[in-house]
Amino acid sequence: MGRACSRGAVSLAAVLTIAAAAAPAGAYVVPEIPAPWLDDIAAAVVTTTGPVIYVNVARCKEVGADVCAFVRQHEHAHIRLNHASSFYTSYVNGRALAEAEADCWAARNALLIQVKAAVAHFESPALATLEVGDHGTGLQRAKRIKACRKL
Repeated sequence: MGRACSRGAVSLAAVLTIAAAAAPAGAYVVPEIPAPWLDDIAAAVVTTTGPVIYVNVARCKEVGADVCAFVRQHEHAHIRLNHASSFYTSYVNGRALAEAEADCWAARNALLIQVKAAVAHFESPALATLEVGDHGTGLQRAKRIKACRKL
């Protein structure tokens, strides 16, 4: 989740309340915006006008549509689970907890083919032992995703 979401942003609860009132029952819409400058597949950010998910389309092409879809689900989880709240941004292990929760949410909500593609991606030799901040290593993420989806 992008760091910009915790500073100078409109309250996520207020944004979601307004969005829910404006959207049809059961709908949940967060815009996905192409971001060729992003040094990642995708990132969730709460801006002054509401939450958005930036997506690096070139990176999506590199990793494949299914991995990209899983990562986008992961970013949607950050928004839905209110990971921009002060609990997650100030608690000593809050960021790692937010990343684990987002992985589990995505594992449970993405299509099975997308989950399996993400697991294979994170287990790949290039990522298996690479630790990426609060996400953990690729093997840790793959294990967490498999446990959450009961694979």
